[in-house]
Amino acid sequence: MAIEFLAKSSKLSRALQLHQERADLILPIFAGEGLSGQAKAADELTSGLVTRRMKLAEFDPKIKQVLVIDSDLTAAGLDHIILVGLGQRAKLNLSGLRRALIEGFTTARDTAKSEHIVFPLVDVDLRGLTVEQFAEVVAEYACLTDYEINHKKTREEDDDPPPTHFKSVTVLSSEWTRAAAKRGVRLGKLLGEATCRARDLVNEPSDKMTPKALAEVARQIASDSGGLITCQILGKKEIRHLGMGGLIAVNRGSVDSPTLIDLTYTPPGGASEEVIGLVGKGITFDSGGLSIKDPDSMRDMKDDMGGAAAVLCAMSVLPQLKPKVSVRAVVAATDNLVDAKSYRPGDVVETMSGLTVEIGDTDAEGRMTLADALHYVQEKGGARKVIDLATLTGDVETALGDYVTGVYGNNPAFTRQFLAAARQAGEEMHELPLTDEYREYNRSTMADLTNDGQGPGATVAALFLQEFIQEGTAWVHADIAGTSFRRHTRGADPEGATGVGVRTLVHFLID
Repeated sequence: MAIEFLAKSSKLSRALQLHQERADLILPIFAGEGLSGQAKAADELTSGLVTRRMKLAEFDPKIKQVLVIDSDLTAAGLDHIILVGLGQRAKLNLSGLRRALIEGFTTARDTAKSEHIVFPLVDVDLRGLTVEQFAEVVAEYACLTDYEINHKKTREEDDDPPPTHFKSVTVLSSEWTRAAAKRGVRLGKLLGEATCRARDLVNEPSDKMTPKALAEVARQIASDSGGLITCQILGKKEIRHLGMGGLIAVNRGSVDSPTLIDLTYTPPGGASEEVIGLVGKGITFDSGGLSIKDPDSMRDMKDDMGGAAAVLCAMSVLPQLKPKVSVRAVVAATDNLVDAKSYRPGDVVETMSGLTVEIGDTDAEGRMTLADALHYVQEKGGARKVIDLATLTGDVETALGDYVTGVYGNNPAFTRQFLAAARQAGEEMHELPLTDEYREYNRSTMADLTNDGQGPGATVAALFLQEFIQEGTAWVHADIAGTSFRRHTRGADPEGATGVGVRTLVHFLID
C-alpha cells in the first residue's frame, strides 16, 4: 500500500487532526539547543510532557539517538511523540540526516507501531541543507524503511507478527517554505517508491522474473509514460540478426529465449542532441553455467539482474520529472543455466562489435552480455555518454564490502558528475583506478579477448568492458555486486534486494 504524503503549513494542533486515527509526532531535536518552533509547540500542547520526559530519560539528542514518549492522550489526535537526535546543528549534513531518519522511522514502525506520522521540518535554515532537500529525504526514507519484502508466506507465525506500515506522512513547514517542501516531498516519494519497486523485481523468484517478464515490466513503464518513453523488445531472431554473439552464447543453456530491452525517453520539448545511455546487467538467474557455482554462492543469484532493475526503475520516474536530456536504456536479458547446449570453456564467441572472446569461465557471463549491450547503446542508440550498472564481480565486495559500490570511468569529469549524484542520493560509491597496465590480462591466444582475465578481478572485468566503449564515448561502470543484495538488514536496506543505483541515476539525469 502506497503511503499518502502531504506537505502542510498549518499549526501542529491542526495537523494532528487531519486523520480520523491518532497520529505519531516525530520531532527532530538538536543538541545544545532548547526546544523551539514545532518542538516547543508540542511541549506546550502536552503541558510540558516533552520537557519532563527528556529530563527523566536524560535524553541527549546526539545524532541517531531516539526516545519514544507515550502521550497522555489529552492532546487531540496525538498518540506518541518520537524524539530524534540530530546532533549539533552546525555539523548536520545530508549523510547524518539520513542516518537519523532511518533510526526515527524504524523506531516509529517497530516500537511505536505508527501508521500516521506528522513530521515538522526544523524551523531554521541548516548549513548546506535546503528545506527541499530536508523534505525529500523525509519522504524518501519513510518509503525505504516502510518496505516489506514481497514474500510468498501464506500464514502468520506467533513469534513473527506482520509489520506495521505507514499510511500517511504529513510534513510541516512554514508558510514561505511550503512550495519547496512540496517539491521535496514529491521527489522523495518518487525516489523511494522507485527504489522499492527495484527491490521487488530483484526479490521475485527467478522462475517468475524471467527475461520475458522483465520485458513486460519495460513495456508497462513505456505504457505509463504518457508517450515520453517508447519501448522496443527484440527476441532471439532479432538478437541473432544483430550479431549479438555474447548474449546468444550465454543463453544457449536456457529454455527461455533471451530478450533485448530498449527504452527511449524523449523530453517533452523534443530529443536533445546529447543522448545518455544506461545499461543494466540483466542475468535473471546465474548458475555459473558449466563452470558451476557452489550451492551457497548460487543461492542468491536471482539478484544478478540488480543492474537491470535499477535502470528500468530509474527510467520509470523520468516522465514525472521530465529531465531535458534524451535517455536510452538497454538491458540484455537471459539466465545462465546448465544444459548439453550450454556454451563451454574454450569456445570462441564473436560479439556484436566484431571483437572475439575466448570463453575461459562460463561464470563470467555478465561480461559477454554487457559487451553486446554496451555496443548496441552506442551504435544503435547514439549514446556518447554511457553508464552501466552490473553485479559483475565478487572481488569488488572483497575490496569495498557490502555498503560501498565500486565505480570505474574513462572520463574524469563524467565520473565526478556520477559520483556527485551518488552523494546527493545518499548511496556510498568509491572510484577505483582503471589501470591500463592490467589490460593485457584480458588478452587471449585464440581470440581478441578472454572473459576470465587474471589479476585484480573487479578492475580486470572493468577493463574488459572498456574494450567495447568506442573512441569519444564517456563511460562509467558501477560494480554493484556487493551492494545490490544482502542477507541481513542494514539501516534502511532490508534483507534481500536494496535497489541500489536507482536514486543515483535519477539524480544524475535531473541534475
